[in-house]
Parts: sequence; C-alpha cells; structure tokens
Amino acid sequence: MKNRLLKSLMISSICLIGISAAHASEIEAFDMQRCVNMGNSLDAPRNEPWGKPINTGHFAMIRDKGFDTVRIPVRWSDYTSNSPDYVIEPDFMTSVKSIVDAALAQNLNVILNVHHFEKIMDEPKDGTKKLVAMWEQIAPEFSAYSDSLWFEIINEPNKMLKGDLMRKAQALSIRQIRKSNPERIIILGGENWSGINSLDTNLVPPDNNIVYTYHYYDPFDFTHQKAPWVGKDGPKKTKNWGNEHDYDGLKRSIEIARQFEKDVKRPVFVGEFGAYDIIENSERVQYVRDVREAFDTAQLPWCLWSFSNTFALFDEDKGGWDEDMLSALIPPRDVLKTQVVTRSDVKPDIQPWGQFLPYYVGDTDFTSGALTGVAEIKPGQEIHPPHKHIEEEYLMVLEGNGTWTIEGEDFPANTGDILYAAPWDSHGIKNTGTAPLKFVVFKYNTK
Repeated sequence: MKNRLLKSLMISSICLIGISAAHASEIEAFDMQRCVNMGNSLDAPRNEPWGKPINTGHFAMIRDKGFDTVRIPVRWSDYTSNSPDYVIEPDFMTSVKSIVDAALAQNLNVILNVHHFEKIMDEPKDGTKKLVAMWEQIAPEFSAYSDSLWFEIINEPNKMLKGDLMRKAQALSIRQIRKSNPERIIILGGENWSGINSLDTNLVPPDNNIVYTYHYYDPFDFTHQKAPWVGKDGPKKTKNWGNEHDYDGLKRSIEIARQFEKDVKRPVFVGEFGAYDIIENSERVQYVRDVREAFDTAQLPWCLWSFSNTFALFDEDKGGWDEDMLSALIPPRDVLKTQVVTRSDVKPDIQPWGQFLPYYVGDTDFTSGALTGVAEIKPGQEIHPPHKHIEEEYLMVLEGNGTWTIEGEDFPANTGDILYAAPWDSHGIKNTGTAPLKFVVFKYNTK
C-alpha cells in the first residue's frame, strides 16, 4: 500500500498546486450513518428508463424511517454537448437540482456523483477532459448549498481507468471543484469497481475534506446470481449465503477498511451494498441484516442499493416498504430506560444445559441490541460450541469453574475472571467443574 500512496502523493503534488487545505474540523460535516441509493433513475441511459423516476415525495418517508442520507447517481455524460465544451443541458441541470433541493429540505444529507460514465473507463485520457468539464459546471451550480451536500467524483472506476490515470482524473476533478467549493466534502472510490481490495489505489487526501468509499457485493456469486446485466461474467450457479467462508470474507473486508481509514486519517463508508431482488427474499434479507450489522459494529456508515427499482427496498407499484428488509436495516427496538430489574422480575429460559436469566434486552442511547443476563451451566455442559458473532461481548464468571475456548485455545475460567470477545472472534465457555457455573453476559452492537 505504501508504494501506491507514494505514487499517489506525487500526482497530487503536481496536479493540486494552489488548492488550499480546509480545516480538519470541517470533516465533522460528514455525519452519515444510514443511507439509501436512489438508483436506476437519473443514472439510466438517456431515453431508456430502467425504472420509476425519483419521486421527491418519498424523501420525507425515507427520513422518517431513520435514514440520514441519500445517494443520487447521475449519468451526466448523456446530457452534455460534444467536445471541447461538453455543455450540460440546462433543463437536465435544473431537474437534478430540484431533486437535490427536495432531499435537503427533508434534512437528508445528499451524495451527488458522476455515474455510468462509460467513455472514461475505455478511454481515460479523453474521458478525463470531459469529467473535469462536467465538474467545472456542476460544482458552481451547487456552491451555495449547505455542507450537507457532498460530491463523489466518479462511480466505480474500472477497465482502463486505473492506477495513475485514475488518480490523475481524481486530482484534476478535485482541483476544479475546489475553485468554487473550497471546503465541500469530496468522495473518492478506487479502481476495479471500487471493491474493498482497491481502497489503497485512491489518491491520497490532498486536503482535509476528503472521504473514501468502497462497494461491497461479496460474495458476488450470491448477490448477483441471475442478474442479466453481468452477462457471461455472471454467476453460473445458485449460491446460498452464510457459510463460514462468507463471514470470514466480511470480517476481512472490514479489517481492510478500518486499517485504510487509520492510515489516511479520513472517514471511509460503504457506498453500495445489497443483493439482487430475484433472490429468495428471506436469504436476501438475511444477507443484508448480517452485512449491515457488521458495518454498524465496525462503525462504518453504509448506503444500500437501492431504494426502489432493482435491489428494491420500496415497491413503487404497491406504494409500500419491504418490511422485512427495512427491519434488517433499521431494527425496530425500544430504548432501555434507567431502571432496576430484580431477580423475581426475570422469567428463566430453561434449557438442557441449564438456564438463562435475561435481565435487559433492547437498545440503549449508545448501543443496539444490548443483552444483559445471567447464565447458569450444569457441570459438563456448555450453551453451545465455540462460535462467532458480530456483537462485542463480555462474560464474567460469578461462581464455579470452567474452560474458556478462544480461537481454538483453551484457558481456565475461574470465579472473578472476565472474558472480552471482539466481533467475529471465536469464543466459548464450558463448565468443566463439579458445581454449577454461573456467569453474567453483556452483549451489544454499536448504533
């Protein structure tokens, strides 16, 4: 990664002379947590609708359900004149602005990007001229807008738009934007369709208002099975979601994202994730729930693809939400209030291995899905074999003795000992003593 960043730094030094750095505190404007893409509308080819147009009346519904951001993909390249001016059609610009206005009016953050610009992927040198010319027009049109509007340079660089050519396109676009928007947040995604493994191909941050994004559609043979647009490169077989390899891949992707975030000292978010809606909905919902929970635990903001049309969360024809999918994204929970729960208030959950006493179950101000209780395990028993999950967990032995198993290694579990289990680390406890083993558990996700 260091070699790539050094190359990137050289390009940024050459291309970005004259850009004034914003104050680091300005990055606080990036307050995104839950986002949904308004896909397959403004990003469709001209005169070739891929779905229903964006209904600005839906923005209030989106906000009410708990989303704080919308991403608006736009195929600007289909609405420009020929070289050398590449003038964007005024009517199209007005249409886009009206949609951005409507979203901002509902107190939503807005990500506005250049989407499906195919020419630059095949011919980066000529395409970069057009990309910069488009930003030369887009940026001033929105320069007076609030800092809740963010610009994303180019969606999913791929094919020939890679390496130094991609970083030069990023750098020149940033320089153009900064002429009229010196402190607006600008979003960068790496080569090879902005996958997790190409985060470090991005330009290093030339100023303090740069945010990075990647897209997560792994495993591709699950999320894109039967998708007609991927053609011969698409999955050949039906695949289910949720084996150990799938979860390990998800864990590794988050480790990469967090390390990159640490290295560049700038926020990272997931700009797209989801599964094709021809997949059995129960599996699709489980995938979205598992992935979203992993992102939340890692404090990675996310943006689902998409609101309606393909991969839909909302059915335009029926005028209703996919409630299962919505619950997978934003689980309905009561927030726990300050209270005392006595032993007599708790109904034991009796099991062959012993019993569990659930004292507190729900959200708190800072956590999601908090669980606090006391387990009592019979001698020689365990609740379940060592396992993994996305929640953080603390276990404290109150009485008795047993054995912790952490990533395949065994350790004594004695009265007064506390185990901390990080997300996705294998862990378990077994009563290897002669008396009941009692322990308290604290388990939760971050909001």
